[in-house]
Amino acid sequence: MSSRMLLGGHITHNAKRFPDKVALIDKAGRTTYAEFETGANQVGHALLAKGVGHGDKAAFLASSSRQWVEAFYGVVKIGAVAVPLNYRETPEQILMMLEDSGSKILFVSEQHVEAFGSVLESVALPVVQLESLDAFKGQESILPLTTDALSEHDPAVILYTGGTTGRSKGVLLSHSNLFWNSLNEIIDTDMEEGDNTLIATPLHHSAALNCWLLPHLYLGATATLLEKYATEDVLRVIDRERVTNTFMPPSLAREFVLHPLARELDVSSMTRWYVGSGILTANDRSAMKACIPGVKIFYQYGLTEAGPIATVLKEEDYDRARGSIGRAFQNVEVAIVDDQGNVAPPGEIGEIVLRGPTIMLGYHNRPDATADAIDQNGWLHTGDLAHMDANGFVYFYDRLKDMIKTGGLNVYSQEVEAVLAKHDHVREVAVIGLNNERWGEEVTAIIVLHEGASGNAEQLVAHAREHLASYQLPKRVEFIAYEEMPFNHNGKILKRELRQRFEPQG
Repeated sequence: MSSRMLLGGHITHNAKRFPDKVALIDKAGRTTYAEFETGANQVGHALLAKGVGHGDKAAFLASSSRQWVEAFYGVVKIGAVAVPLNYRETPEQILMMLEDSGSKILFVSEQHVEAFGSVLESVALPVVQLESLDAFKGQESILPLTTDALSEHDPAVILYTGGTTGRSKGVLLSHSNLFWNSLNEIIDTDMEEGDNTLIATPLHHSAALNCWLLPHLYLGATATLLEKYATEDVLRVIDRERVTNTFMPPSLAREFVLHPLARELDVSSMTRWYVGSGILTANDRSAMKACIPGVKIFYQYGLTEAGPIATVLKEEDYDRARGSIGRAFQNVEVAIVDDQGNVAPPGEIGEIVLRGPTIMLGYHNRPDATADAIDQNGWLHTGDLAHMDANGFVYFYDRLKDMIKTGGLNVYSQEVEAVLAKHDHVREVAVIGLNNERWGEEVTAIIVLHEGASGNAEQLVAHAREHLASYQLPKRVEFIAYEEMPFNHNGKILKRELRQRFEPQG
């Protein structure tokens, strides 16, 4: 086994290759690879001294920082399992995750201590404030940690999902899962050793952690960390640090190109723009290209259970596969299957299934849920509907649970959203099905207009009528302010909250 298949191995390797190169940048300063390796080893030795070892769980309830990353690598270097938690969850949910994971220690940042005070008081486990990480490390050894007992198939992280589907489940990913996920990103999205990536979304999310932090640190590149997402801060950091790439969902990309500073600051260092978790329209792409001439746009699709990446639409494929979510990454198998589990012919809609070395070990403490998700042939069932063309490009239609059944016909919400999003006045759109006595469900569009734009339901339905069949047209249109649109921490619209708000009562 190569030690570089273990998460900690590539930090050790890069500390030898270029000890003085900057690995991490945050608001407090810079950390070289040599300093990073030393600090992570000290954290690992300190954890062992406190009785946290191979297979134990260490939770994180903290914003992105150099200390977060250093502690994370200290955890995985000793074979313990990192459990990054979403600090936007309620205290009750955080407590559930801590109990479900069986965490033996909790790393927390100062800004979250007050909000989760009740949790910190009720859990019987040591709490380490990341701002005081140096004190936690103390005089522990800086010597490398032994990896003899570790396997690449050992669990490395538990990432809790459920932000758009209800009760959270802990996705268990191994060192090997994350190694192959990193390799896929590096091979298929042009990541380079000389990159400085801006990680502006929280590290408790699989995209930020698995798709940007880990691959760049594997390469020996630089990762710049933003404590909290704000478009102005993103623009200023790109200008100041000469950032070469970043990731954001389409909703945040729209904010980026509309911000006045996008035209005042120098963001030309950006050569790649990674996007996912939402519809990216042709207008969005044009605006992004106008904002940063020459930038390559990579649209990615995936889910945490898949490591998370599965498909990518590359810049060079856009013209021949417009509207698709791309083709399978290098080491991922993608298929479309029908209700009987048979592979669907090209052009036929079915469920996306995935297989390969990035697929999760399973759901922590949920063997039944794992068996439901991964079939006996190793295929992960995503619950997403799509078709594949003869060239392997995948065209996404909907989440199976979001498909609207109206008058006995199936309406794919994302198909309707894509049409409405093309209207010049529409900033954000979500299409949901609401109960209707006559139709079963009625197609309902929730619309956010651009600032200063005007519009009414009749105009939008008339626009949609040019592209959609009559049964697909919204029967109800609701206009809300941007601040009222519920997004999760990665910019994905929470449709269940919209259903709860607009569902007819009685």
